[in-house]
Amino acid sequence: MKRQILIFGGTTEGRKTANWLSDLKQLFYYSTKTNSHPLISEMGECLSGGMNEEEMIEFCRIQEIKLIVDAAHPFAADLHFNLHRVASELDIAIVRIEREFVERVENEHIHYLPSMDDCIESIQNKGIERVLSLVGVKNLPKIRKALPDCDIWFRILNFPDSIRIANDANVKVDRLIVSSRFENLLLEEALIKENAIQAIMTKESGYSGLLDKKMDLAIKLEIPLFIVKRPDLPEYDKIIKTRSEFQSYLDEVFGIKRLELAHGYTTGTCASISAKAALIALINQEKRAWERVDLPKGKEAIIPIHYTEFTKEYGICTVIKNSGDDPDVTDGTEIGCRISFNDTGEIRFVKGEGVGIVTKAGLEMPIGDPAVNPTPRKIIERELNQILNKYQLINGVDVSIFVPMGAKLAKKTFNPRLGIEGGISIIGTTGILKPFSAEAYVQTIKKHVRFAVENGSSQVFINSGGRSERYLKLKFPEMPQQAYIQYGNFIGDTIHAINGSGVEKVSMGIMMGKAVKLAEGHLDTHSKKVVFNKDFLIELAKEANYDPSYVNQIKEVNMARDLEGIFPFNEDEVFYKHLKSKCCQVLEKEIEDYEIELLLMNIKGEII
Repeated sequence: MKRQILIFGGTTEGRKTANWLSDLKQLFYYSTKTNSHPLISEMGECLSGGMNEEEMIEFCRIQEIKLIVDAAHPFAADLHFNLHRVASELDIAIVRIEREFVERVENEHIHYLPSMDDCIESIQNKGIERVLSLVGVKNLPKIRKALPDCDIWFRILNFPDSIRIANDANVKVDRLIVSSRFENLLLEEALIKENAIQAIMTKESGYSGLLDKKMDLAIKLEIPLFIVKRPDLPEYDKIIKTRSEFQSYLDEVFGIKRLELAHGYTTGTCASISAKAALIALINQEKRAWERVDLPKGKEAIIPIHYTEFTKEYGICTVIKNSGDDPDVTDGTEIGCRISFNDTGEIRFVKGEGVGIVTKAGLEMPIGDPAVNPTPRKIIERELNQILNKYQLINGVDVSIFVPMGAKLAKKTFNPRLGIEGGISIIGTTGILKPFSAEAYVQTIKKHVRFAVENGSSQVFINSGGRSERYLKLKFPEMPQQAYIQYGNFIGDTIHAINGSGVEKVSMGIMMGKAVKLAEGHLDTHSKKVVFNKDFLIELAKEANYDPSYVNQIKEVNMARDLEGIFPFNEDEVFYKHLKSKCCQVLEKEIEDYEIELLLMNIKGEII
């Protein structure tokens, strides 16, 4: 099989695209301007040094490239248009892998400008004298030259090349903020206040660039934030953001299908790899291309390191999470760890950007700690202790796991209702994500149950999702938030999680479609595992002594909700009584020590 896919990467998006293609067992080339983001994949061949337009055309012709994947940085405008011209000339398909940008806001302190020149001109026109530049070191010489009369503080990354560029531009040491790419903006906030800084300059980056934090800071301090807008892009065959979109495109256009479902790694495994690599980087003051950790049940994980940064005070490493074909909101997300030594002799977990803080009991983690679950904690502690012992170090270690997108992703999880605030949890019991497995969801259900009991709920209301939970809350408004637990499709796992938990009564809300599947004996109601069974419904109607005319009507039904057109939805209707009875018979075989009631509901929110 020839390599006929060419990725232009060097970014988070490039790395996750490589993961997607590797999971599909597709060969590809991976091109970057430098070799700072080495790719570890048996399916990928790395190309470094960059190519001009003529070299791209020659390479694509010789290698018979069929698809160009533009996963380069959003501000690499020249490269984007070069790739588009190459694709047009050779009639090659081209797609853009796009990151998730911070949503634009309308606010008197936020100003979006088309270019750096416009940003500089605005500062000149407004007579601003003190500026904080957060645009990156590449623009530093230009800004310094264009605004010679401004007092400018420059935030740059802690790299030798960055410091050299600043020195060459004659920036005074006390006007340099040399920091990590992942630092929060507490230092900058203090600096703005102390020096009466009048404006901030930055680029329209993603969440990893902390643009949302910069916007919050400008609004809070009531000073203008000038944002250089990301450049316009050429027209692509398709803009892609997710694994599923990419797989669908490859299938539709090239007939590339999944030969088998791919496994992935949990956030806990990614954090463990990052922590181990960061400690080694701190001790040895050098990068590693990849790292490995031992997982439970005799497994191991080997993951490429995406980003490394180190000084004598700290080490930072990140990886790009590969969830495989498990539908996970963190797939393709950057997960990292900042490691520094402490004098306690202990390994301490401290708050990191995008990882939630535990605020309530019942979660197997101390209140006030970052939400790093027990199994990842044990793996990280074991791996770090092994390294400390190897180098005969008696230092304690501060471990700060961070996920730049974590605060945004947390809104798509159950963390807010569990009392985990400000970000996602670092989870995983086996370290490996199996495709479409219930592991992560079931672990969350178990947390919910413990959390409810610890916070005084002897009765819980289990339900399939947002809509059914909303209906239950309307009927039982007096019940506290922690009493509501969503089971999704995992009815059996939820019932088993409640066994022996201390819960005394379970009220189970269930919509018609899942009720039909449960009544037939299915404790996992996912559509990939069980389908709507008309024959079973016909048997139910016969057992309830309905005449043959009802049986004939059931044969025409395509969805469970259509049953209401045959049997009026009320608690006196024999069909629903029989359906509920069948459901309870299935449930009672699984229940150990509590009472259960079934609340059947329809799409309108009526409950019987």
